[in-house]
Amino acid sequence: MLTQVLSLANNQLSSLPASLSNLTRLRKLNLSHNHIAHIPGCVYNMKALVFLHLACNHLENLAENIQALVELKILIVEGNSLHSLPKALCCLIRLELLNLDFNDIKDVPQELHQLSRLEKLACHPLDKGLHIVHNPLMKPVKEVLEGGLSALFNYLRAV
Repeated sequence: MLTQVLSLANNQLSSLPASLSNLTRLRKLNLSHNHIAHIPGCVYNMKALVFLHLACNHLENLAENIQALVELKILIVEGNSLHSLPKALCCLIRLELLNLDFNDIKDVPQELHQLSRLEKLACHPLDKGLHIVHNPLMKPVKEVLEGGLSALFNYLRAV
């Protein structure tokens, strides 16, 4: 039997063993509520992941390697210390839920509009869409966000 789901939440982990790289068919990985400052390298080998939960860790950035996780539909990184987002995040065109709330994000990459499966600016934690309003965004300005996701994407296309 293949392991498809692995939850290591609430374990005070700061890293993962490289041997987890062998879990290439893993579909769901929950690393929330730990002490992770960087996404462990072995995660980028888990190319079948559709769900990656990294909320409430110590992440300050997402590496460009994130683009290796092409199957991702749900990425949750709320409650970290992210300052910015890599353009590579915008390559994850299958994303349906991207939760970036409660970070320190001041602006978003122009290419974010490529994530067309994010249907709306989401408010409720379980809603699909883009969760970003709970950040100290400088641009796009709050007025753009009040227009919803289509207004945000139009703004980004025009930049």
